Amino acid sequence: MFQSIDSIRFGADVAMAMLIWLVQLIIYPAYYSIDKTSFISWHGRYVKTIGMVVIPLMVAQIACISFQSLEQLTPLRLIAWALLLTAWTSTFLLSVPCHNKLQKNGKDNAVIKRLIQTNWIRTVAWSGVLILGLINRFACTPQ
Repeated sequence: MFQSIDSIRFGADVAMAMLIWLVQLIIYPAYYSIDKTSFISWHGRYVKTIGMVVIPLMVAQIACISFQSLEQLTPLRLIAWALLLTAWTSTFLLSVPCHNKLQKNGKDNAVIKRLIQTNWIRTVAWSGVLILGLINRFACTPQ
């Protein structure tokens, strides 16, 4: 069972890191190119659709790291917890308010810029979680 949890976590870690880099480098910058008249409609569809991908991955990560930490709490798992807490906090305190403003008021380049700038926090945090997962997986040491 522990091997399954490790595999699920590894898959979730890889998926989240890939997704956040796509969002950071491609999707959010593309907001500038979306026509103002169709922005709210497009953005609403994007937020709903991306949520169906992101939420299960976030839950899988937190569940796996929780289970692993209950099994054995190690320094690397504490760091992973801190990084996940950073990513989640940034999501709900920085990214969600930007998305809410964009959805309510429409295209606003200043809000898009803030979204891109503050998303670096999540990008670094989820990349760090992946790096810890890679160390765990390939160094064959308990995390």
